[in-house]
Amino acid sequence: MIYDLRKAGKLKRIPAFILDAILISILAVFGAWILSGILHYDSYQATMNAAYEKYAAQFGVTADLAYTDPASLSAEQISILDAASAAIAADPEAVFAYNMVINLQMVILVFGLLFAFLVLEFIIPLLFGNGQTVGKKIFGVGVMHSNGVRIGHVALFIRAILGKYAVMTMIPAACIVSILNGTANPFLMLAAIVVLLLQLGFLFTRDRMLLQDRMSMTVVIDTATQMIFNSPEEMLEYKKKAHAERVALQS
Repeated sequence: MIYDLRKAGKLKRIPAFILDAILISILAVFGAWILSGILHYDSYQATMNAAYEKYAAQFGVTADLAYTDPASLSAEQISILDAASAAIAADPEAVFAYNMVINLQMVILVFGLLFAFLVLEFIIPLLFGNGQTVGKKIFGVGVMHSNGVRIGHVALFIRAILGKYAVMTMIPAACIVSILNGTANPFLMLAAIVVLLLQLGFLFTRDRMLLQDRMSMTVVIDTATQMIFNSPEEMLEYKKKAHAERVALQS
């Protein structure tokens, strides 16, 4: 059992989370911008858009027609859309550009967010110590092992990258992108729902430890009042000393 556990309160954890989320979003967008330039995303997007405009003009497809519910279109209008779609599908350059745009969107999302999480949720906490991100440092929140020992780099990696990035962020983000692209994967959607339900369920457990803390066996603490030990041996010695002092006071 942890000796004198002082968990961080919501008034500290919530603003720390919001600040960290803002910083991650900014850094992820910056990383995505760099990647899009390296991978020539804009050129593929321009090629795809040029193909759409070309065949839309050729077949007389207007914006209103393209985005109207097919059920409300006439047979002639449907025929026009089908002809334009067939022409685009027969254009190898347009098809290649479309596939590259879809694939690069996921690549940029994955590595843009990974870059942000590695910097803000792993490297900076290693530098600050006690698992503190920028937000946690400002609001006096930290992370330690659930046995009272200072968090190490392995547990921090599991918590930040495997837990917060891979499970909590990438699964829902990939699900949203796939839905927006019209390529929704039912298994991905199910995984996102399961992750959401698990997190909501953990909020109502007795210890209120979220998924990333359960994966890494860590706990979020108030650094102003929580004692953190450098090793299990140091914690054991402290407990022995505290016990001996209590016995001496009682005798």
